[in-house]
Amino acid sequence: MNIPALFEKMMILFAVLIAGFVCGKTGVMDQNSNRAVSRLVAKLTNPMLALSSVMTGQRLMTNLQVLELTLVAVGCYVFLIGTSFLIPKLLRVPRESGGLYRFMYIFSNIGFIGYPIVGALFGEGALFHVTIFVLFFNLLCWSYGAQTITGENRFHFHWGLFKIPCVAGSLLAYVIYLSGLRVPQPVSEICSMIGGLTSPLAMLIIGCSLAMYPVKTVFTNWRVYALAVIKMVLLPVIAFFVLRLFLKDELMLGVAVVTLCMPVATSTTILSYECHADSQTASAGVFLTTLLSVVSVPAMMLLLFGK
Repeated sequence: MNIPALFEKMMILFAVLIAGFVCGKTGVMDQNSNRAVSRLVAKLTNPMLALSSVMTGQRLMTNLQVLELTLVAVGCYVFLIGTSFLIPKLLRVPRESGGLYRFMYIFSNIGFIGYPIVGALFGEGALFHVTIFVLFFNLLCWSYGAQTITGENRFHFHWGLFKIPCVAGSLLAYVIYLSGLRVPQPVSEICSMIGGLTSPLAMLIIGCSLAMYPVKTVFTNWRVYALAVIKMVLLPVIAFFVLRLFLKDELMLGVAVVTLCMPVATSTTILSYECHADSQTASAGVFLTTLLSVVSVPAMMLLLFGK
């Protein structure tokens, strides 16, 4: 586990976020361009990133371990959804914002930040581990997540979910890994090159979104700080002690815990616009937790794994 490389990667990602903030303040990017970049990430670069995760030439899990980690991912989301109903009560959130805070608690920035962080910590061979969690993130985020933000608590499944590029890309990566299919080198390089744009573009989106609101209002929401402590400190600690009872492979355990240390998902801002929710709180949640993650993620890895 390479903690110095992790800290360096976190600082680089945050620097790109600041660049996005500057672009937003100087007019290089605006709300329209931000939405266009968001669509580009969701429909092209993120699916390519998921596909590239199985084209590294490294296979660190057996098919049985893949299924084991899949069950862990499912269990994590069941736990997150079940406990999310406590968040509005604990933080005394106004009724109209309860769904937004539940969403920020459940959905983390696994797809955009998780990949580079896991790559820095464990190497490229561990990227597919992240894809397993990303698959269920995408299945839930754009269905149950969207309904949660609007205050609807029921989950309505529809087959159209599998047409969403992020879902299709993650699912295809899953199938490729299990089948052992070898992908031609040019295809691998194309997926890797396009997928590599995901994290920097996502950071630009977060920074630009922040620039649209007074900075003072972003830093004065105490509920976001409280949510960050619950989400990025307490939750990973609980997960570590529970999951190590079932996962004997330290790499699988490490990746599972890292995904739970991630800040609020960038899609929070995107969906808050589309669902007419409190986009200012959404942007504050994404930015503040991303800022805090620069310190919290390395600290949690040192605390829990001690290396």
